[in-house]
Amino acid sequence: MNSYYQSLIAEIQKKIDGKAYQEAYDLIHQEISLPYVPQDCLAILESYQQECLPHIRKEHTLGMETILSWIYEDPSKQEQVIPFMKDLNLRQYTREVQDLLNAELLDESKGELIEYLMEQKIDTPFKIEKNGLDITFIPSSILSEEIDPVVLEVRAILDAWFSDDDPAFLNFCMTLLHQEILIRRPFDLSEEEALPIAKAIVRLVYAALMRDDELEDFTEKKDLTKVQDTILWIERRGEFK
Repeated sequence: MNSYYQSLIAEIQKKIDGKAYQEAYDLIHQEISLPYVPQDCLAILESYQQECLPHIRKEHTLGMETILSWIYEDPSKQEQVIPFMKDLNLRQYTREVQDLLNAELLDESKGELIEYLMEQKIDTPFKIEKNGLDITFIPSSILSEEIDPVVLEVRAILDAWFSDDDPAFLNFCMTLLHQEILIRRPFDLSEEEALPIAKAIVRLVYAALMRDDELEDFTEKKDLTKVQDTILWIERRGEFK
């Protein structure tokens, strides 16, 4: 990670620590709108973006007229409208939901919208393009992260590794795990293996914190050298575009 992104990420973290979530979000949105951002940096920026969105939503309310305007009249606002969809009765807005799923949005944002549909137990089928495939899914049939056995196992592994010695590192790992869940939606993790996912998340966090030199020692200490290396979906953005 070059010095520019190190400085940018430090500035974003400072704003988040100071609860200046809108300012942090604006910095992130401006950066990820550029034509090329290194994948390791993009993963961190988008994890911070997801951290900011719920706080932005709490600070503001939108009327339905504004929500519809953001969806249909201002494509630059479509990303920002997602958090405000949570409080709607989405059974009444299935067309708007489908139009957002069809839009050019971050996979994590679409994943967040799918999560809202899951929370409301919507049994209407929706369509989404994923990894070059056209997928039809029913939100109420998707395993939530609270009951997905692989997610629960990954959380338990990360907690055992870091809860006592480095809770801040653990929080970062959990943020990336949630981001991985969102970017995969409407799929869950039930067919994956937990340990390789946990190992990959730790690798990304060490890289993001510029502590790559500690990874080898950690891998040996936790007897992970023979555990398969895997590439997370959050590292593969744009691969199928």
